[in-house]
Amino acid sequence: MKLKTNGGRGRLRNLSIGVGFVFLVCWPISGALASDMEPNSGSPLVHHYFSKGAHKHDAEWGYTGTQGPEFWGTLSPKYHLAKDGNQQSPIDIQTKKAIAESLPPLKFNYRKEPISAINNGHSIQHNEQPGSFLHVGDHRYSLEQYHVHVPSEHTIDGKHADMEIHFVHKSSSGKVAVVAVMAYADSKEPVDVPVYKELPKQVGESIVINQATRNPVDFIPKDHSYLRYMGSFTTPPCTEGIRWIMMKTPISITPAVLAKVKEIVGGNNRPVQKLNDRQVFVTSATHKTH
Repeated sequence: MKLKTNGGRGRLRNLSIGVGFVFLVCWPISGALASDMEPNSGSPLVHHYFSKGAHKHDAEWGYTGTQGPEFWGTLSPKYHLAKDGNQQSPIDIQTKKAIAESLPPLKFNYRKEPISAINNGHSIQHNEQPGSFLHVGDHRYSLEQYHVHVPSEHTIDGKHADMEIHFVHKSSSGKVAVVAVMAYADSKEPVDVPVYKELPKQVGESIVINQATRNPVDFIPKDHSYLRYMGSFTTPPCTEGIRWIMMKTPISITPAVLAKVKEIVGGNNRPVQKLNDRQVFVTSATHKTH
């Protein structure tokens, strides 16, 4: 599989938003608005995102029919936030309304490791070993896993990207930060990135390749400018209090890769939710890696 950083076309309506997953925050700051603070909605750590293998859900859910997103809030009392919550994700990012702010810099201290992933029936999830961290200013989060949505769940000025990767992190105190990277199909100027040769196609299938390694930082754009807002997990129980970091610069994947992923997990995106009284903040300066 080949991936590349998209320098030109990847600009998203004058605000570029940044899977390389083929196998595949807002934190409280001084002066933060009430809409930017964490609700008391229970521990995010009970979410299936933190399960390394098969996970039994309180109620079966999916993306179509009577188990689809519009019914999630009625499938189980524990899923009530899917219909009752007021800080739900994903959302439509309206670039002209994002508030410029001096946000803390991001540092991705990820490391190489053997390839390990599972098809959990809703996405392809890559499980991380301990030792990879995201630093947001003085705050540190451990990378737990990353997974893919096709097409993107968030939209930019009303438009989907071809794909969206979610890098799920948690801090030692249980706070959760999800980094979202947008991806577009583009066959021009590809850059080789070590990835899986095969995808886990069947639900419950897992793949471990000890002799092959890769570093998830390869899938993070070099421009670390980002947007942030408070939201929720995008799958049941749709727990709120999640810090979202939306990378402004996207990456590119080859059309063949997109087709392969769509064949397995395509159509696993929750529709955008109401913004309500929340605000979206954007870095006021470019954050480049060194």
